Amino acid sequence: MGSARSIPMRGPASPRAPPSTSSTASSPSQAKNSTPPQQQQQQKQLHISSQGINALNQLETDIQSVIQSLPRTSTNETGDAEEDGDDEDDVLLILDQPDLILATTPGIDANDLSDWIMGLQQNVHSTIITTSADSPLIHNANPYTLTEGSTPLERNHASFVVGLAHRADMVLQLRTLDTGAAKDVSGVLRMSRGAGYEPESEGGKEEGEIVEKEVLYFVQRDGGVRVFGRGEV
Repeated sequence: MGSARSIPMRGPASPRAPPSTSSTASSPSQAKNSTPPQQQQQQKQLHISSQGINALNQLETDIQSVIQSLPRTSTNETGDAEEDGDDEDDVLLILDQPDLILATTPGIDANDLSDWIMGLQQNVHSTIITTSADSPLIHNANPYTLTEGSTPLERNHASFVVGLAHRADMVLQLRTLDTGAAKDVSGVLRMSRGAGYEPESEGGKEEGEIVEKEVLYFVQRDGGVRVFGRGEV
């Protein structure tokens, strides 16, 4: 590959140079503000500089090192935070469009990418994955629409996205209106259960039950989003 690509990822903070000091004496009113290391924003650049499985293996190693470096804290009965190095329930992994790797990294197919994600999920409690699900990319998921002219990218993308839906607990879908654009509606938000959904029962009642529903949403000028049901003003 010609040049390495960078993927932003939270991780340990890079070493910083010591703060510059002034030659003049500081007055008593000047106070030094220090921020605990665990409260500082941490970032690490992940690079894809190889092809095929080697690229995924390197990414997995880098991401796992970031996960292991995160401070693990839990709350005791008195409400105080205490270190808990073995508890991974507080780690949420967010993968923003990993399907991009299918289109930009040669030698990787849907199975390779799915196995890579499952390997990362073993180190965290929950995972949020966003992917593109446009019709031109996933229409080949339907065997009745599969054509001989479909590209490997189309087949891999369809297989990857459908596979994620089969393993997911919840699937959120954003799409535009079927009737076209509207001045007061941006699109449709649908929440449904994935094939991997298993409700937790406690005392005969289901905890954390996912209620399937479909609502409309509107992105306002200030960047806020309003969600409402069909027919609501």
